Amino acid sequence: MRHVEVIENIPIPVPPAAEQKVIADYLDRETARVDALVAEKEKMLALLEEKRAALISRAVTRGLDPNVPTKPSGLDWLGDIPAHWEIWRLKYLADVRGGLTLGKKYSRNDLVEMAYLRVANVQDGYLKLGDMQTVEVTPEEAENYLLQYGDVLMNEGGDIDKLGRGCVWREEVNPCLHQNHVFSVRLHHVDPEWIAFWSSTLQAKRYFAQRAKRSTNLASISGTNIKELPVPMPPENGRTRIKNYIGDFTKKIASVQFETQHSIDLLKERRTALITAAVTGQIPIDEMRE
Repeated sequence: MRHVEVIENIPIPVPPAAEQKVIADYLDRETARVDALVAEKEKMLALLEEKRAALISRAVTRGLDPNVPTKPSGLDWLGDIPAHWEIWRLKYLADVRGGLTLGKKYSRNDLVEMAYLRVANVQDGYLKLGDMQTVEVTPEEAENYLLQYGDVLMNEGGDIDKLGRGCVWREEVNPCLHQNHVFSVRLHHVDPEWIAFWSSTLQAKRYFAQRAKRSTNLASISGTNIKELPVPMPPENGRTRIKNYIGDFTKKIASVQFETQHSIDLLKERRTALITAAVTGQIPIDEMRE
């Protein structure tokens, strides 16, 4: 049977016109209430994310002591930094590694199939691995583009807000490669969490936005500009205190975000169940009247 015929033969309960209006008015009222609650909770999620971003930006660029002496950073998009901090270029702290170019044709028969990361997998501070893809590559390419524990992932392009955003790779999928739109930053002289925090700040995003090449709807940043990224560097013990502070605070925010998102999901489920119950006669018509 064709799909059209299946749809044509679906039975649809049709109450009297007066009852249809009662049901429609009831659903308009009740779904509007649910939608308003969802909108409020989604607004709360956005505010929590803004608070998280502002806290990280403040801590990573100003430290934890509001009374510490400061000095000009020499960068208009960064402003002042604590007087005892330094500014390093990322290229002196790490190797910035490009990724695998997809779509190659091979004439050899020793290819290996491996998972790889795309821009869509690398979010701002976390990974989204539910839709991982695989690619066949030579053993040499597999070795060259293999991610290592502690690499900081930074996106090369996409929407302007995706530039540079990234997180620390902890071998969530092992082995795994990265394609050429995702840079792998392999640190030598600083812990990866500090670079990941810094890349997520409002100030670093300004740097990426200033250096980006833009087209109609997309933007990209070169490996050279990633290497030239200025990085505020407090002493090691200061970095540790800041990282611990950010970790504790963001855990609290994440807990509230999780609970808020869970309540949004429940409200959306209730909305669907409410509609189903109303149009299938499970709610007495008298209860739906105003």
